Amino acid sequence: MLGVVVLGGLAGGSLLLSRAEAGPPASPTPGRGNPARSPTAEAARTTEAGKLRAITGDQLCAAVPGDLRKSLVADAEYGGKDASTGAATDTEKRAACSWTNNKMDVGNGVLGYRALSISVEAKSAGTRSAVEYATDRFGQDKQTHARRVNVRNGKRIDGRTSGSAFGELKPLEYGDASYSQTSIGRSGLKAEVFVRQGPWLVKVTYGGDNRTGAKYPSGDETRASAGNVAKLIAAEMAKSADKVKLTGPCGIVTAEQIESAFFPAVGGPSVSTNDGRIKQTTCTWSVKEVIKHRPGQEFTARGGELGIHMVDWGGGDTGSTFQFDRDAKKYDRYHNGGGLTSDRLHTDYEPRQELSGLGEKAFVVVSSTTKLHDKSAPPTTEILIKVLVGDRTVEVTFRGTTTGGGLVDAADYRAPFFEPAVAQPALTKVAKSFLDGLK
Repeated sequence: MLGVVVLGGLAGGSLLLSRAEAGPPASPTPGRGNPARSPTAEAARTTEAGKLRAITGDQLCAAVPGDLRKSLVADAEYGGKDASTGAATDTEKRAACSWTNNKMDVGNGVLGYRALSISVEAKSAGTRSAVEYATDRFGQDKQTHARRVNVRNGKRIDGRTSGSAFGELKPLEYGDASYSQTSIGRSGLKAEVFVRQGPWLVKVTYGGDNRTGAKYPSGDETRASAGNVAKLIAAEMAKSADKVKLTGPCGIVTAEQIESAFFPAVGGPSVSTNDGRIKQTTCTWSVKEVIKHRPGQEFTARGGELGIHMVDWGGGDTGSTFQFDRDAKKYDRYHNGGGLTSDRLHTDYEPRQELSGLGEKAFVVVSSTTKLHDKSAPPTTEILIKVLVGDRTVEVTFRGTTTGGGLVDAADYRAPFFEPAVAQPALTKVAKSFLDGLK
């Protein structure tokens, strides 16, 4: 467990970080090299795959072994995990995972707050490859972090006696380039490790404060802990795109299955999960038809957003069956009451219809939303299929257009629009694929 020490401070209670506090950088394991060390940026540029590897917040979480995670942010009544996935395209990806514990037993009867967070991102921009973009961003971020240093050799150099204190950057040996910086602020003492691994920018933050006993955890152990996690994440992100697949519920349905139900091309998914008392997973894909056209030709494309939202309710009187039935009554109420109106939007709901062949029971409902401030704008239509399956409910939605589009000057051109007779079979096919693969 983490040791606890009191760090020295100046008048006014400002706590400072010293170079000696951090200790030497972590060294590679003797005789085995550094498994997190990657090829140079030049080598990575020549071998970089056309598509960035798949990554979700859940995969980042899984890269940290349970024993290590429990030693840093132990499982407890006051602990929890969050994972999210942001952009999910061929040229940009972001994912994050974090744990917090408000009352962690850090040893010797001391209770503390501890937080561990991981984030990764990669993107290509314009004429720059993802590796070139990461190299430029890493250098710019490093300069920014160096400018915020206001503690050197254990003494504050900005003339202030309060406010956040930032220590000097310390070089590390993870990935293509890496460094760490410790700081003390309102959230306690924390160490941040920044890594560039091929096209990926990695950030690991770990720290906290103590609710009893000495106020702060040890700077040495906080920095070392963040480094141990960063080493694992750098090794995970070094895996090539052709060797990594999506895991978890959002990996059940493939892009090919979605395209066969709707139309090319599919981007994503974006993934978010919440692992609290009620576990939730949300997967989102963009679905947009590719229109072949000559330069200067005007065209429109049908498409929209496909989503799957799964909730593990557990048993009991307020479990999945109760929640499913409550939502069914809700949509009936919305339809019978003339829809929902806010300051800017009005949504109409068509009558809910029962479906067979999906889970224990299922229904479908179509809604249409108009902008009150711009009634000339076409409405946005969404179709939702909700399924009860065991202790879970699954919602599969599509918002957008399913028919029309193409070259505007074509004789048979029609502007894209939503056609229920096309949308419902397509969405049902996706829902069935997901349920068939659900464990």
